[in-house]
Amino acid sequence: MKNDNQQYKVNLVLYRRYFLVLLIAVALFGCGAANYTMKDIHNFEELSQFAQQKEFEIENQWANPLRANTVTFISNPNFNSGNINLIGNPNYIKFKGDSVDVFLPYFGVRQMGGGYNDRGAIKFKGIPEELSFSENKDKDYVRYEFSANDDSENYQFFITLYSNGNASTSVNSSQRDNISYTGKFEPLPEKEEE
Repeated sequence: MKNDNQQYKVNLVLYRRYFLVLLIAVALFGCGAANYTMKDIHNFEELSQFAQQKEFEIENQWANPLRANTVTFISNPNFNSGNINLIGNPNYIKFKGDSVDVFLPYFGVRQMGGGYNDRGAIKFKGIPEELSFSENKDKDYVRYEFSANDDSENYQFFITLYSNGNASTSVNSSQRDNISYTGKFEPLPEKEEE
Protein backbone atom coordinates (compact mmCIF):
# COMPACT_ATOMS: atom_id res chain seq x y z
CA MET A 1 0.00 0.00 0.00
CA LYS A 2 2.85 2.35 0.81
CA ASN A 3 4.47 1.66 -2.61
CA ASP A 4 1.24 2.50 -4.40
CA ASN A 5 0.94 5.79 -2.52
CA GLN A 6 4.54 6.75 -3.40
CA GLN A 7 4.00 5.81 -7.04
CA TYR A 8 0.82 7.93 -7.04
CA LYS A 9 2.76 10.94 -5.69
CA VAL A 10 5.53 10.50 -8.29
CA ASN A 11 2.96 10.28 -11.10
CA LEU A 12 1.14 13.34 -9.75
CA VAL A 13 4.37 15.36 -9.73
CA LEU A 14 5.17 14.25 -13.31
CA TYR A 15 1.67 15.11 -14.54
CA ARG A 16 1.90 18.54 -12.93
CA ARG A 17 5.24 19.18 -14.66
CA TYR A 18 3.88 18.05 -18.04
CA PHE A 19 0.83 20.23 -17.54
CA LEU A 20 2.97 23.23 -16.57
CA VAL A 21 5.24 22.78 -19.62
CA LEU A 22 2.20 22.44 -21.88
CA LEU A 23 0.58 25.52 -20.37
CA ILE A 24 3.74 27.59 -20.86
CA ALA A 25 4.10 26.40 -24.47
CA VAL A 26 0.49 27.29 -25.28
CA ALA A 27 0.90 30.72 -23.67
CA LEU A 28 4.12 31.46 -25.56
CA PHE A 29 2.94 30.30 -28.97
CA GLY A 30 -0.59 31.68 -28.56
CA CYS A 31 0.62 35.15 -27.60
CA GLY A 32 3.19 35.22 -30.39
CA ALA A 33 0.49 34.87 -33.05
CA ALA A 34 -1.40 37.98 -31.97
CA ASN A 35 0.45 40.52 -34.11
CA TYR A 36 -2.36 42.86 -35.16
CA THR A 37 -0.46 45.94 -36.32
CA MET A 38 1.46 46.65 -39.46
CA LYS A 39 5.14 47.06 -38.66
CA ASP A 40 5.74 49.86 -41.15
CA ILE A 41 2.85 52.12 -40.13
CA HIS A 42 3.11 53.96 -36.82
CA ASN A 43 1.11 57.14 -37.38
CA PHE A 44 -1.36 58.86 -39.66
CA GLU A 45 1.25 60.34 -42.03
CA GLU A 46 2.72 56.89 -42.74
CA LEU A 47 -0.78 55.49 -43.28
CA SER A 48 -1.59 58.29 -45.72
CA GLN A 49 1.60 57.72 -47.73
CA PHE A 50 1.03 53.97 -47.77
CA ALA A 51 -2.61 54.29 -48.89
CA GLN A 52 -1.82 56.74 -51.68
CA GLN A 53 0.49 54.18 -53.29
CA LYS A 54 -2.53 51.85 -53.79
CA GLU A 55 -0.48 48.65 -53.49
CA PHE A 56 -2.15 46.64 -50.72
CA GLU A 57 -4.45 43.75 -49.93
CA ILE A 58 -7.27 43.42 -47.41
CA GLU A 59 -8.23 40.09 -45.90
CA ASN A 60 -11.40 40.16 -43.86
CA GLN A 61 -12.06 38.15 -40.73
CA TRP A 62 -15.75 39.05 -40.30
CA ALA A 63 -18.77 39.61 -42.53
CA ASN A 64 -21.69 41.60 -41.12
CA PRO A 65 -24.89 41.16 -43.16
CA LEU A 66 -27.30 44.05 -42.68
CA ARG A 67 -30.55 42.11 -42.39
CA ALA A 68 -29.20 39.54 -39.92
CA ASN A 69 -28.09 42.32 -37.58
CA THR A 70 -31.42 44.16 -37.87
CA VAL A 71 -33.62 41.12 -37.16
CA THR A 72 -31.44 40.00 -34.26
CA PHE A 73 -31.32 43.51 -32.78
CA ILE A 74 -35.10 43.80 -32.78
CA SER A 75 -35.53 40.58 -30.82
CA ASN A 76 -32.56 41.15 -28.48
CA PRO A 77 -30.76 44.51 -28.59
CA ASN A 78 -27.83 43.24 -26.50
CA PHE A 79 -26.98 40.27 -28.72
CA ASN A 80 -25.21 40.50 -32.07
CA SER A 81 -25.31 37.16 -33.86
CA GLY A 82 -25.11 38.62 -37.34
CA ASN A 83 -21.31 38.46 -37.51
CA ILE A 84 -19.98 35.64 -39.67
CA ASN A 85 -16.42 34.45 -39.14
CA LEU A 86 -14.52 34.38 -42.45
CA ILE A 87 -11.26 32.90 -41.18
CA GLY A 88 -10.49 30.01 -43.51
CA ASN A 89 -12.79 31.35 -46.25
CA PRO A 90 -11.05 32.89 -49.24
CA ASN A 91 -11.71 36.63 -49.48
CA TYR A 92 -9.69 39.63 -50.56
CA ILE A 93 -9.64 43.16 -51.87
CA LYS A 94 -6.44 43.94 -53.77
CA PHE A 95 -5.44 47.42 -54.86
CA LYS A 96 -2.72 47.44 -57.50
CA GLY A 97 -2.28 50.92 -58.95
CA ASP A 98 -5.53 51.91 -60.61
CA SER A 99 -6.91 48.35 -60.65
CA VAL A 100 -8.96 46.66 -57.97
CA ASP A 101 -9.56 42.92 -57.59
CA VAL A 102 -12.41 41.98 -55.23
CA PHE A 103 -13.65 38.59 -54.06
CA LEU A 104 -15.94 38.72 -51.03
CA PRO A 105 -18.27 35.93 -49.93
CA TYR A 106 -21.83 37.19 -49.59
CA PHE A 107 -24.24 36.30 -46.82
CA GLY A 108 -27.58 37.99 -47.05
CA VAL A 109 -30.69 38.50 -49.12
CA ARG A 110 -30.65 38.96 -52.86
CA GLN A 111 -33.60 41.07 -54.03
CA MET A 112 -33.46 40.28 -57.74
CA GLY A 113 -31.32 38.79 -60.42
CA GLY A 114 -29.07 35.81 -60.14
CA GLY A 115 -30.03 32.49 -61.55
CA TYR A 116 -29.26 28.86 -61.10
CA ASN A 117 -25.56 28.13 -60.82
CA ASP A 118 -24.90 31.85 -60.46
CA ARG A 119 -22.08 32.91 -58.21
CA GLY A 120 -22.95 34.07 -54.74
CA ALA A 121 -19.82 36.10 -54.03
CA ILE A 122 -19.24 39.77 -54.74
CA LYS A 123 -16.67 39.81 -57.54
CA PHE A 124 -15.04 42.61 -59.45
CA LYS A 125 -11.77 42.91 -61.32
CA GLY A 126 -10.80 46.00 -63.24
CA ILE A 127 -10.56 49.76 -63.01
CA PRO A 128 -13.24 51.16 -60.70
CA GLU A 129 -15.40 54.14 -61.56
CA GLU A 130 -15.49 57.34 -59.53
CA LEU A 131 -12.56 56.36 -57.30
CA SER A 132 -12.08 58.91 -54.54
CA PHE A 133 -9.61 59.06 -51.68
CA SER A 134 -10.14 61.04 -48.48
CA GLU A 135 -8.30 61.43 -45.19
CA ASN A 136 -9.45 62.12 -41.66
CA LYS A 137 -6.44 62.93 -39.50
CA ASP A 138 -8.54 63.57 -36.38
CA LYS A 139 -10.03 60.07 -36.47
CA ASP A 140 -6.84 58.46 -37.83
CA TYR A 141 -8.17 56.86 -41.01
CA VAL A 142 -8.14 57.08 -44.81
CA ARG A 143 -11.07 56.10 -47.02
CA TYR A 144 -11.54 54.92 -50.57
CA GLU A 145 -14.92 55.15 -52.25
CA PHE A 146 -15.65 53.78 -55.70
CA SER A 147 -18.32 52.25 -57.91
CA ALA A 148 -17.99 49.05 -59.91
CA ASN A 149 -20.17 47.16 -62.39
CA ASP A 150 -20.14 43.41 -62.83
CA ASP A 151 -22.47 42.02 -65.48
CA SER A 152 -25.90 43.35 -64.48
CA GLU A 153 -25.03 44.29 -60.90
CA ASN A 154 -23.74 47.65 -59.66
CA TYR A 155 -21.70 47.99 -56.48
CA GLN A 156 -20.62 50.90 -54.35
CA PHE A 157 -17.62 50.27 -52.07
CA PHE A 158 -16.56 52.23 -48.98
CA ILE A 159 -13.18 51.05 -47.69
CA THR A 160 -11.59 52.54 -44.57
CA LEU A 161 -8.01 51.85 -43.47
CA TYR A 162 -6.78 52.63 -39.95
CA SER A 163 -3.17 53.12 -38.85
CA ASN A 164 -3.34 50.05 -36.56
CA GLY A 165 -3.73 47.76 -39.61
CA ASN A 166 -7.50 47.32 -39.40
CA ALA A 167 -9.78 47.72 -42.41
CA SER A 168 -13.51 48.21 -42.70
CA THR A 169 -15.45 47.69 -45.93
CA SER A 170 -19.10 48.40 -46.71
CA VAL A 171 -20.68 47.25 -49.96
CA ASN A 172 -23.96 48.53 -51.38
CA SER A 173 -25.42 46.56 -54.28
CA SER A 174 -28.18 47.14 -56.79
CA GLN A 175 -29.46 43.57 -56.27
CA ARG A 176 -28.56 42.57 -52.70
CA ASP A 177 -28.83 43.79 -49.13
CA ASN A 178 -25.91 45.85 -47.89
CA ILE A 179 -23.08 44.04 -46.15
CA SER A 180 -19.96 45.14 -44.30
CA TYR A 181 -16.67 43.42 -43.57
CA THR A 182 -13.88 43.93 -41.05
CA GLY A 183 -10.35 42.69 -41.42
CA LYS A 184 -6.68 43.57 -41.79
CA PHE A 185 -4.63 45.14 -44.57
CA GLU A 186 -1.02 44.71 -45.58
CA PRO A 187 1.25 45.52 -48.53
CA LEU A 188 0.95 43.31 -51.58
CA PRO A 189 3.56 40.54 -51.68
CA GLU A 190 6.51 41.56 -53.85
CA LYS A 191 5.71 38.97 -56.54
CA GLU A 192 2.27 40.55 -57.06
CA GLU A 193 3.64 44.08 -57.19
CA GLU A 194 5.77 43.36 -60.26
